[in-house]
Amino acid sequence: MIDQEFFHLSATVFLVIYVIYDLTRYRLRKRSLLRMFVFYSFIYYMIHVIKFTLLPIMFTPFPFPASVQLIPFYFVFDSIESGYIGSAYWQNFILLFPLGVFSPLLFRRLRNLKLTILTAFFVSTSIETIQLIMSLTIGSNRTFNVDDIILNTSGAIIGYFIYKILIITLRKFKNSYLLNKFDFGL
Repeated sequence: MIDQEFFHLSATVFLVIYVIYDLTRYRLRKRSLLRMFVFYSFIYYMIHVIKFTLLPIMFTPFPFPASVQLIPFYFVFDSIESGYIGSAYWQNFILLFPLGVFSPLLFRRLRNLKLTILTAFFVSTSIETIQLIMSLTIGSNRTFNVDDIILNTSGAIIGYFIYKILIITLRKFKNSYLLNKFDFGL
């Protein structure tokens, strides 16, 4: 079994070593520390996405039957029927919310809503497909759920709008040396 905590610790140690290496190797180049901090934060966020969506990996001798839910907005009907919105729905919504903020901050090409939506859709669909493959092969008891894709992508869209609000707010500080070095897309 590959444990969540083992992965988290290993990946975090690797990230710290990489940050130290990156900072010492490229210390003479003029690079924005704020931009580097945002990039390292993005990597740490992606470590958590992997931790929460693909782990733990439990190897079973007999794979579980794959569960596939292809009915869009089934969670709405399920919520109405049960009378509450489960935490899994909120977690799926929040999961890719930071991707909607990080993507346009770090990558110029993704400062477009359509490309951010496509990126979030691709990442979410990839996660669900990997979960399905893991369920079919090693029996990790994960499911492919189209509602997860919808909620993940919706969270990234809201994250993108938060990015836009952040940019509008930061335009007031455009003369700031730190912000000019970062290139927020102002």
